[in-house]
Amino acid sequence: MAIRIPNSEDQQKLIRLYRKLGAKIKSDYLRGLLLNESFKVIIEDTTAQPYLRELDNIVTLTRKIGVLYNEAVKTLSSYHTVATAHRKIHRLEVYSEALFKLQIQAILLTIAFETKEATK
Repeated sequence: MAIRIPNSEDQQKLIRLYRKLGAKIKSDYLRGLLLNESFKVIIEDTTAQPYLRELDNIVTLTRKIGVLYNEAVKTLSSYHTVATAHRKIHRLEVYSEALFKLQIQAILLTIAFETKEATK
């Protein structure tokens, strides 16, 4: 549904209105008005992008470590020599430490972001 407004003054007024309400395109704004459809506008906070990107990296690393941790536990529960069991237990300790550090990093990152947002 393409909408054309011949009067340039009305066109500019319409553009200001739909931008003010956060609609991405004029058609969505007018469709909502004409058809009485409700729509929710989600405004993207560009200041949160570095925080979300870093948090996503932390979550990705946590998942990878979780998979490795599970593999180590499966291997440990199989029948192996004592030396193999010691190596697997050492790996589990390393994975646990890495997970703990990532959790602390995520908490500190979130606190820093919330502090930054609160001071705005």
